[in-house]
Amino acid sequence: MQRIFDIYTKKRTFFRGSGILAFTTVLAYAMGLLRDRLLAHAFGAGSALSAYEAAFVVPDLILNIFVAAALSSAFVPIFSDVLNSGSRDDSDTFVSSVLNGSLLVVLVAGIVAFIFAPQISHAIVPGFDQAARHTYIMLLRLLLLSPILFAISNTMGSILVTQERFFWYGMASPLYNFGTVIGIVFLGARWGIMGVAVGTLLGAVFHLSARLIGIMRHGFSYRFTLRWSDYYRRFLRLMAPKMFGQPVDQLTAFGFTAIASTISAGSIVVFNFAQNFQSMPISVIGITLATTAFPALARAGSQRDSKEFWHQISFTVKTILIIAIPSAIAMYLLRHFIIGLIFGGGEFSAEAVNATAATLGVFTLSIVTESITQLLARAFYSLKNSITPVVIALVGLGIAIGSGYLFSRTMGVPGLALGFFIGSLMKVIVLSILLKFEAQKKLQN
Repeated sequence: MQRIFDIYTKKRTFFRGSGILAFTTVLAYAMGLLRDRLLAHAFGAGSALSAYEAAFVVPDLILNIFVAAALSSAFVPIFSDVLNSGSRDDSDTFVSSVLNGSLLVVLVAGIVAFIFAPQISHAIVPGFDQAARHTYIMLLRLLLLSPILFAISNTMGSILVTQERFFWYGMASPLYNFGTVIGIVFLGARWGIMGVAVGTLLGAVFHLSARLIGIMRHGFSYRFTLRWSDYYRRFLRLMAPKMFGQPVDQLTAFGFTAIASTISAGSIVVFNFAQNFQSMPISVIGITLATTAFPALARAGSQRDSKEFWHQISFTVKTILIIAIPSAIAMYLLRHFIIGLIFGGGEFSAEAVNATAATLGVFTLSIVTESITQLLARAFYSLKNSITPVVIALVGLGIAIGSGYLFSRTMGVPGLALGFFIGSLMKVIVLSILLKFEAQKKLQN
């Protein structure tokens, strides 16, 4: 009877967390769409908005490589070990060391980028004229404050994920976009694009505030320390492969963009618009369910509980399939209506609508595979293995770009989406096989 009650409690916690994250993800997408429409209406496709968009490249790179990579793969499994076998002092010391180490690296990288912003501008925006370049440099230097705020916020968010407290974790993203909306509406008219950047920083403050509200009940006690404990050394070892593999997404985008540029005028826009629509169900379904399952997988890995580990994998995969397959079918059937409704009219021709809809139709194949990949990667992280997902992602990148190039010669832009699916399918198959062997080594039968 107790086992039945435990299973019911775990499933209720899983679905409650998934529901919260799905709601906040959709809310963030809606707020992001409002932000983009307001930006387009206020600034058009001019140099000011181009400078604003380009100014995110370096801050995002700093954040993704030095903070997001570490926290997404290494924090939850190691922090679960701390909670399972360590003391409260160990917990506070570990979190403080992670936070202080992240801040130190981000500060150093930010200072270097601030000093060399003029030189960076020649690499990032070589085609800008002098006025646009000056705007870019000012925006870049201002937005370099954001990785500092996000380093703190993401560390607090990782604690919330480990503790399975998802509301304030999830609310951070829509609040971030809301800050930019405030900047556009209330500051853009007075300060121009700089007002929008100030609003973006305000959004980063909102992002951090949401996580801090959520962390209050945890009782975390910050310490000004950087202790090289066994937990912290294990954290660094686990994060290193993910940190070096973090540019895979950027390399994928670069590869497909390069191929699309050889097809026809507008192919890059068609590919990017179609992929943006494909990414939403992956975020709402795949990333949401994988994030919700991650703490349970990390606990099972920490306790070497094979039965609970595979139960969580099986249950989450079934849930993904039940939701993702109908969603993919619905998006496929409604692809022309969706693309026509959002982009039809104006300068976006009927031919472009049809090409984007056709590409989106092929992209729907990868909604299921990409969603499962999110779960499998976290399963490896929970077993303290961050190398395998990175290696397989690199192999998948090569297969996706290679097959995408071949298919694009006859199919056009939809061929790129087919190549993406083939690479994604390969990752699911190989990761599934390797996970079985990894679990046999790391878990008790």
